[in-house]
Amino acid sequence: MVLIIGMISCKKGDTGPAGPAGPAGPDSVVYSNWIPLTFTYVATDTAFEDTILAPTITEGILDSGVILSYIQFTDQNNDIHIEPMASLGSFVFEDFSIGKINLFSFQADLTGYLYRYVTIPGSKKANSTTIKVKGYTPQELKAMSYDQVQQVLSEKN
Repeated sequence: MVLIIGMISCKKGDTGPAGPAGPAGPDSVVYSNWIPLTFTYVATDTAFEDTILAPTITEGILDSGVILSYIQFTDQNNDIHIEPMASLGSFVFEDFSIGKINLFSFQADLTGYLYRYVTIPGSKKANSTTIKVKGYTPQELKAMSYDQVQQVLSEKN
């Protein structure tokens, strides 16, 4: 009898209002727009330099996440190419810090090229040989083409 009265008197409450939209979850992959580079020659460093504001680069990303970056350019045949920055080797150096990326080129002015970065939060602590994002190590992701990374990190996978 007590159980029946308890079930009758229990009513599911009304659904409350939706809460405010919060930041992306810990497993959210975020990419920037294509950012036009505007290098400046700095004589004291004998290098071309550019600084990009990157709000998704947080202490957490620097400590345990992965940052991928790409450069887009058009060749003399008007074909568009997107290359991982890592493929440029010692041609361009990147320095990541909280909220920004500093780019340095000791060989060429890359003004007008387009740059994109992708931040991938880390969700599991492991030694550097076992960290995997969708089955790939950070080094493997950095060596992939932009198209390959899009396929690997797409929501469908």
